[in-house]
Amino acid sequence: MDYSKLPVFAEAEIVVCGGGTAGAFAAKAAADMGKDVLIVEQFGSLGGTATNGLVLPIMHTHIPENPQCSYISAIVRDKLRELGAEYNNGANFDPLVLKSVLETMCDESGVRILLHTFIAETIVNDGKLEAIVVANKNGLGLIKGKIFIDGTGDGDVCVRAGAGYTKGNPETGKNQPISLRYLVANVDIHAFGNFILETIEKTGKNSGASYDGKDNLYVAVCAGSHWTFADIFDEAIANGDLIDDDKNYWQGFMVAGRDNAIAFNNPEFFDDVDGTDPEHLTKTQIQGKQRIIRQLKFYKKYFKGFENAYLAEIASMVGIRESRNIETEYVLSASDLLRRVKFDDMFCQSNYPVDIHGKTLHFEGNLAPVDDGKPWYEIPYRSLVVKGIDNLYITGRCLGAEFLAQSSLRVQHSCRASGEAAGIGAALALDRNVLPRDINGAEVRNIMIEKGAQFVL
Repeated sequence: MDYSKLPVFAEAEIVVCGGGTAGAFAAKAAADMGKDVLIVEQFGSLGGTATNGLVLPIMHTHIPENPQCSYISAIVRDKLRELGAEYNNGANFDPLVLKSVLETMCDESGVRILLHTFIAETIVNDGKLEAIVVANKNGLGLIKGKIFIDGTGDGDVCVRAGAGYTKGNPETGKNQPISLRYLVANVDIHAFGNFILETIEKTGKNSGASYDGKDNLYVAVCAGSHWTFADIFDEAIANGDLIDDDKNYWQGFMVAGRDNAIAFNNPEFFDDVDGTDPEHLTKTQIQGKQRIIRQLKFYKKYFKGFENAYLAEIASMVGIRESRNIETEYVLSASDLLRRVKFDDMFCQSNYPVDIHGKTLHFEGNLAPVDDGKPWYEIPYRSLVVKGIDNLYITGRCLGAEFLAQSSLRVQHSCRASGEAAGIGAALALDRNVLPRDINGAEVRNIMIEKGAQFVL
């Protein structure tokens, strides 16, 4: 099919493909630089994994003072705070309120937003992305731009445009486990919290369970017998109320602004885990809901405080930890991360640990950390610039990084910073009529700092 004959639905200086965590930040940053920006998003709201995927809280950087490397993060936090929908300096948030906050923020910055629109193909000529082919209620059409930012989470636009990529564990080719998260409401938090404390005392196990006596609690079981709730899970499995996979990974967090709700980071799936395979995604949604119903029944039967609880939300988006990693001008290696290498063009700092579910990779060679008194690694701007495509950035968890490195930088503060840096870089490239690869990443970082981003320098 000759896609160039399709009608043009829209044009913009900068087209952000995917309005998730990274995409929303990219659009806001580019608009703040005075550019005409359009977001194209397949779901009915912005925020991606953080909102439609119900992924919270934002993980700590594991650096003193927890620098977010993003001026937009503070804006989002303040807007959530006004609505009583955050605590812990924005790390914990209400994912449903965040949808509106991100949309309002972008709208007020002049960003155009096109929801319910799926990106199907690209048009590339002489190494330049000229348009994306989209599908929505109007049929097939084109959206043209001067610079494109891929915020799809899986590098869909990059792959359609011909960019190289890696995928999965280099030893097995398999991706990390995937999840379907959900919220349970009308929980008697005080009763459940006391039940946690009673169970710690009864079992003598104090792992994956805490309650501060007020309004903050946490629960987890990840296989093994040392967890506080492990015996309860074993009993339920023996009685046929749960299966082994229910115990293999289970986590619950409080939700900001909801004094009777818990967000669960499960069920987790370990076999069909390809986030780019629609059959795997479909299976997760269907079987995930079945497991969620089973788990809710388990809570009601075995936990105090869940007698009148009910499902408040099931994620409309499957939680994908890792799929494709796009080939960029610089690919962050496992060695870079483990040795805590620093870069002149860095846009993000993090010391978040390697977080590979169910698998530990083995690396040989000297990977001792760089002894510079700065115990963190950095992500360079070049890891956002797609190799071989002149006007395309990649943001979020699929930026240029090896599998092990990606397992750390996939968290939200890094994804937010990646979008912000790409948006600023794209604006500078347009202002100077140069390619994204010609922009100095140090200048991008300085602009982020001028606007309020926090780094450790």
